Amino acid sequence: MSGAAGRRPASRPTLFVLSLGHGGADLCSGALFALLPFLVVERHYSYAAAGVFALTASVASALFQPLVGAHGDRSEAHWLLPGGLVLSGLGIGAVGFATSYPLTLLAVAVCSAGVAAYHPEGARWARHASSSRVTADMSVFSVGGGVGFALGPLVVAAALAPLGLHGTPIIALIPVAAAVVVGVTLRRFRGKPVGEHPLHRQAEVLGSEWRPFACLAALFCVASGVAIGLLTYVPLFLVQARATSPAASNVMTSVLLAAAAAGTLLGGFGAQRLGRRFVLVVPQLVLVPAIALLPSLSYGAMIPLIIIIGVAVNANVGIALVLAQEYLPAHMGLATGLTIGVCGGAGGLIVAALGLLGDAAGPSSVLYALAALPLVVAVLASRLPRPAAAPPETVWSLRVEAEH
Repeated sequence: MSGAAGRRPASRPTLFVLSLGHGGADLCSGALFALLPFLVVERHYSYAAAGVFALTASVASALFQPLVGAHGDRSEAHWLLPGGLVLSGLGIGAVGFATSYPLTLLAVAVCSAGVAAYHPEGARWARHASSSRVTADMSVFSVGGGVGFALGPLVVAAALAPLGLHGTPIIALIPVAAAVVVGVTLRRFRGKPVGEHPLHRQAEVLGSEWRPFACLAALFCVASGVAIGLLTYVPLFLVQARATSPAASNVMTSVLLAAAAAGTLLGGFGAQRLGRRFVLVVPQLVLVPAIALLPSLSYGAMIPLIIIIGVAVNANVGIALVLAQEYLPAHMGLATGLTIGVCGGAGGLIVAALGLLGDAAGPSSVLYALAALPLVVAVLASRLPRPAAAPPETVWSLRVEAEH
């Protein structure tokens, strides 16, 4: 067993730094989507071209993350954390200088590959640094990504306001700085004594639960389509149907992402008390009417609803990550890579298809289509069983806990 598979003492500082690095990586992802309105205005992208832009980011992540995760399952790959942050910075910096649509897509792919390199190893080391309150602790790791996403549009607005698209290298400074902090902290954490990881013991006894993991993956594919679709098409709806400026549409994106970051944290802590199944199902039922109301509202009236949508859409993120690791306890890196990477890629395909719908039927039709997808997520979530490798103190269902 490699050192990465061992159990080091819980370290809250290490967990927070890994969350910080997660924020640096996902800031680049959030910035990619925030660049779309500027590219639509300055380079005249269509809805379909914007969908392919989002698809490229998702597919690059989908292809790379499972490979990174499987490699980490076999041996320590801690170097991917700072390396991925640097690569994501290089990619986002190049987007503004790309002279053609194919070169822009190449820069997006480089950025997304760097972001993808961080996630599986970041989640693995966050699990090692977690305490017995694993759902809450992994939500702390996940919320770093949500905060980074939320800051991405604001950083884009600040960097591009004076310089235009040539301001993208300023964005790159943030993940590069995060790479330095993560590299130093992880080197110290890796020096701590190693014992046996509890999930590794469970894996030897129980093995992998591939069928529930497949259901979880299907759930996360659709959920990713909803999240990516909102990030892509809410700002474009505002620009085209409400005649708002790209900067104003990015403010709405930041509200959505800030609420999503809060939802990630609330979902993790809520699962500790209300049960994982409750948090997996109920927020999805809230999303259906909330998203369907958006096309009928003005810019100002959309803001409170966008906050509710943001909280609900990300409530399941930390829990899904924990479930993936517990369904495949001997393959945590692969589980993380498939869940975040491949499912994100499938979400990108959904977004690309919605782009075609938007070009054919108008921007409102995209939001109505998005409103139906959380029902699918809720149905799949209701079918998930409690993982055999879940910690004994896990609250799965309030009804079940009451019976005990």
